[in-house]
Amino acid sequence: MKKILAGILLMLSVSVPFLSFAQNQDKNPTIFVDCQRTKCYYDFLVSELSNFPFTREMSDADIRIMILTDQNPAGRTYYLYMEGQKGYFGKSDTITFDVKVDATDDILRNRILNGISHGLIRFLDQKQVVEIAKVNFVKSKSKRVVPEKDKWNRWIFGVAGSGRFEGESNRTTVRFDGNFRGGRTTEHSKFSFFTYYNQRTNSVVVDSVLNVVKVNDYGLNSLYVKSFSDHWALGGFIKGFHSVYQNIQFSKSLAPALEYSIFPVKEFNRKQFRWIYQAGMRDMNYIETTVFDKNRELLPYQQLTGILGLTQPWGNFRTEVSGYQYLNMLDKYRISLEIELSLRIAEGLSLSFYGNGSQINNQITLPKSSSDASSVLLGGRQLATNFSYLTSFGLSYTFGSMNNSIVNPRFSGIN
Repeated sequence: MKKILAGILLMLSVSVPFLSFAQNQDKNPTIFVDCQRTKCYYDFLVSELSNFPFTREMSDADIRIMILTDQNPAGRTYYLYMEGQKGYFGKSDTITFDVKVDATDDILRNRILNGISHGLIRFLDQKQVVEIAKVNFVKSKSKRVVPEKDKWNRWIFGVAGSGRFEGESNRTTVRFDGNFRGGRTTEHSKFSFFTYYNQRTNSVVVDSVLNVVKVNDYGLNSLYVKSFSDHWALGGFIKGFHSVYQNIQFSKSLAPALEYSIFPVKEFNRKQFRWIYQAGMRDMNYIETTVFDKNRELLPYQQLTGILGLTQPWGNFRTEVSGYQYLNMLDKYRISLEIELSLRIAEGLSLSFYGNGSQINNQITLPKSSSDASSVLLGGRQLATNFSYLTSFGLSYTFGSMNNSIVNPRFSGIN
């Protein structure tokens, strides 16, 4: 009798999980979309994938889809990480695709939809695929596909400009910005440059007196880096810029740099921990004589930057710490810390936080002459300080039905 009971219990222990999985397969899996770091066109996905229920709570989902994106020389690369939960645990897939820099919202949302649709096939059984999926193969124009030769040899360039006009009866702001950029990126090396010109004119009338401050800045940032393993890379930076606000007629610098990545660089989209060290020379030419009675000086410097980033089911975390120091004046340094956090605390409850702060002890460019109040108030002159900070935070709680995936656009977008 004991042997018979033991056999029945063994059969139940095997059949219960099997029945649970089968029941899950009888209905289409519930989807949770995690796209905190990029725009994913959620309402569009819900309306187009109407055969699948969507949920706002990750723990209620059968399939979790994390959408990440990163900039590449020609546009952006999208990563769709799909992982099964509950009865679909153990199944996973990663969809990767590129979009050009000029891709419209319609192109982007359809590429995301197409990628998710392809990935969902892996989680469905044959019966579900036949009933709810339609497969179309693109007809080839020729029997043999010949790769197109890249006449630019991986070089990409871009130019952009913008203007802004804002005003009231006694206050106006006019701003013009322009830039030219380019570079070449391969699997093992990267070269890029970015040139810019910005001009801002602020004016205000106080007691019938017109006060005008005009500030412009322009410059060039360039880098080259070559990787020689999954963890190490060597390169350098060349920089030059003009800034009225910082009292710099022109500053130019050259610095070799070394990077060490604790995680392999191919995993950077989900986790990264990198250290970059650079040391070089900086030639400074000032607009006005500085508080240290300098009109020009050549300064050796070093900078160490650490970057930690994590994108996980519980949220996103990124922090950057940086130290900058003049080697001939060790007491002239700057230490900066930046933290960005998006945390899913519990069902429907999420926390966001951003903060940065700096200890500043390297303001060697401050002009010796005193500044008038209007120039300072209108943003035309830098003030002495030994610290700076910025912080913001938010708390969001959503409750009620977690599985209502109906999209109704009526009366939307009205203020």
